[in-house]
Amino acid sequence: MPKLISNLMKWTEEDIKYFKKNYPTEVSTKELSKKLGRSIKAIQHKGARLGLSKSRVYTKKPRDPNRRKIIDKRYYEKHKKEIYRKRRIRLKNLKIELIKILGNKCQTCGYNKCIAALEFHHKEEGKIRHVAHIIENSSKQKALKEIEKCILLCANCHRELHNDGHMV
Repeated sequence: MPKLISNLMKWTEEDIKYFKKNYPTEVSTKELSKKLGRSIKAIQHKGARLGLSKSRVYTKKPRDPNRRKIIDKRYYEKHKKEIYRKRRIRLKNLKIELIKILGNKCQTCGYNKCIAALEFHHKEEGKIRHVAHIIENSSKQKALKEIEKCILLCANCHRELHNDGHMV
């Protein structure tokens, strides 16, 4: 370090004395930095090096219990489009993964051109919810567990299966 800068950075005895006297009191760090001609970080660093702690001024005002909700709501409003975009990508990737597990094509006719046309059909009738609902609103583990009870069908084969092939 050059000698000129080194001399500028050193604390004089007078500065240290003033600092030790005023740092633990209610004098703000900003006021100390102005008086001593140092940055706020330098003041905080010196306090830590000397083992001094700053006194805290506590107010009797209680913290707002809904503060976190307000912060989350603001974040959501600001980033709504990005949140929806990421969710759509995440759900699409999960559906692709589940389709690969079930063979990547309709198990009746072999259709595999468009993943939007592929649907999950429960083999048993006692289902609680649709698989699409489980994929959107539950964890990946629950979705993996649920597709064990399903077969993969294209939209046409799925409709025909539920209508018993009846024409109108």
